[in-house]
Amino acid sequence: MKRLIAPLALLLPLLAACDSKPTAPAETPVAAAPAAAPPEASTEAAFQHDPNLDAFGYYLTQTPYRFGNWELKSVNMGSPSDFASWEEGKRPANYGPFFLEFEDVTSPTAENELGQTYHTVSFRLMPDRYKVGAGQVTFHGTDPRIGEVTFSGGFDLAALKAVKAAGPGVAATTVLTGGLRVGAERLRNISFFYFAGD
Repeated sequence: MKRLIAPLALLLPLLAACDSKPTAPAETPVAAAPAAAPPEASTEAAFQHDPNLDAFGYYLTQTPYRFGNWELKSVNMGSPSDFASWEEGKRPANYGPFFLEFEDVTSPTAENELGQTYHTVSFRLMPDRYKVGAGQVTFHGTDPRIGEVTFSGGFDLAALKAVKAAGPGVAATTVLTGGLRVGAERLRNISFFYFAGD
């Protein structure tokens, strides 16, 4: 009996080996396809300016434009170095190379050092994108007080150069024109004249 059991004991591992299924080779993982960029993504920079254009100064309107309690006071442009700093990521909270200033016409008034009256409540709307060049000026920003704001227009470079050369005291000459949308309100053909500052 022992002689029969011994050969059977040897055969069992061999039979088990024959009966087991071969192991399939490990599958090579397939590299996932790169995620497609969202359709709204753009390779174009949000902030662009022409480094050869020096439009530094304040741009004012002769006609007041009001949006609820808020009136557009000025469109403001910095120097080429201000634009460069902003585009390098140096962005102070209350100053940018291109911003719009609004005054609350229901706020109290005061007088500045030049004897001019101004409203004491105002704010500067900083851009979340802009493009400033000889042929095109665009601005976009948003503020909870007035909503979404866009400006699209262009400079009259010859007029701007002439006004700058003439210096202070020159008659108001249109140097910038464009369309402005504040919230749901849209204004077309707004004209701005140049003021170099005090």
